[in-house]
Amino acid sequence: MSSRITPEVQALVGQTHGPFRVTVEAGAIRKFADAIGDPDPAYRGPDALAPPTFPTTFRPEDPYPDLPPDYGDVGLHASQTYEFDRPLRAGDAIDVSFTVVDIYEKSGRSGDLVFVEREYKFTDAYSNERIGGGKWISLRRFDK
Repeated sequence: MSSRITPEVQALVGQTHGPFRVTVEAGAIRKFADAIGDPDPAYRGPDALAPPTFPTTFRPEDPYPDLPPDYGDVGLHASQTYEFDRPLRAGDAIDVSFTVVDIYEKSGRSGDLVFVEREYKFTDAYSNERIGGGKWISLRRFDK
């Protein structure tokens, strides 16, 4: 396999992006809980708590500012992990930033795969206190 990780892509490691602001809304929490099939009443109402995987919905308004948009044939989600200092709640305003911590490649049955690991930080937009963070891994596939 010839390397799919160009010098331009490798240079992304260590870059931090953001913050971008996310407002946690009670309706979005309820819809997310419904989508994952969780009937917990804590995820409903004006003071709803967010399910632990709710940050999968956090996206910047613009495209991700790291990989070139035409890099690879298909972009996929590989995994995520989260840790929290406190629960996310309806009404929270969260500043989200992420750092590209690693880029590596593997060969798959359908083509070459480039994995991008990002570490996220969630900060309360008003108190500037850390709320939590996580690690998300995405991949780009290249046809053989």
